[in-house]
Amino acid sequence: MLNQGKKGNKKLSNLYYQKVMNGAKIDVIPQIMDEEFIFTIPTHPEVFKGTKGFEEEVTGLHGAFPDVHLDVHHKWCFDDLILGLWTGTGTHIGDKPLSTPKGPLPATGNAFVIEGVSWIRADGTLLRENLANEDTLKIIHDLGVKDCTSIYNNAAASLASAQQFPTSASRKIATRDQLTYNFRFNHPLLLSEGESPYQYENFMATYWNAFKNVEMKITESKREGEVNAYRWTFEADHVRPFFGIPATQKRIRHQGVTVWIYNSQGSAKSVYFNENLIVLLGQMES
Repeated sequence: MLNQGKKGNKKLSNLYYQKVMNGAKIDVIPQIMDEEFIFTIPTHPEVFKGTKGFEEEVTGLHGAFPDVHLDVHHKWCFDDLILGLWTGTGTHIGDKPLSTPKGPLPATGNAFVIEGVSWIRADGTLLRENLANEDTLKIIHDLGVKDCTSIYNNAAASLASAQQFPTSASRKIATRDQLTYNFRFNHPLLLSEGESPYQYENFMATYWNAFKNVEMKITESKREGEVNAYRWTFEADHVRPFFGIPATQKRIRHQGVTVWIYNSQGSAKSVYFNENLIVLLGQMES
């Protein structure tokens, strides 16, 4: 039964990514999705419900980005879950305005490259729900809605700066012995992946140094084989600068997903973060 679920989910995932998301074959949607299917993603204010609701999402996506494509570079099919890590590309030249939390966005003519995660509940027969995340900061930067160059530059500088300028969090992150020597990490604040355990420690020290009184909650999790994945939320007090954004002393709320990948010896060889940075930075900048 377990293997049958995995086998069925592998077939469903191929149809979902290749035919529906990349091919815009909306006639495939009723064949692979439950009638009560739910789709959520931070860049859209709506919760898309049912097969008809998801048809609207796919039609709107391709209407705004006619050449949109998801390149799924990592995918795991479990008996009850499909977990996909992808790079999304497209050009904003379509006639249909892009739906955003701040309202419709007409075509900008700009291209985007973003990272995303699909967390799809499935049972080998039908897809039941997709709790997706994508790089909300990068898409508005690429589309020219907001220039995020400053925070990207500060994030890149953090890969080394914690060694020169110790933070209050520097001594709290002791993970180097749990990571492979050629460890890689992907975070939406970094335009290029981090390339070592040292860079990971420096970046994380800088990230968490901005916050105090952190309350973290794991809302969904999956650990099987080489993967340890979890969806999370946290609340914290913003008491120090966050990659150049001055402290606001506000209580902020944040959401994201993390996917760790391990080798056969149990050491982490890579990790992928995806966070709803637009909402996080919006709380700091408002």
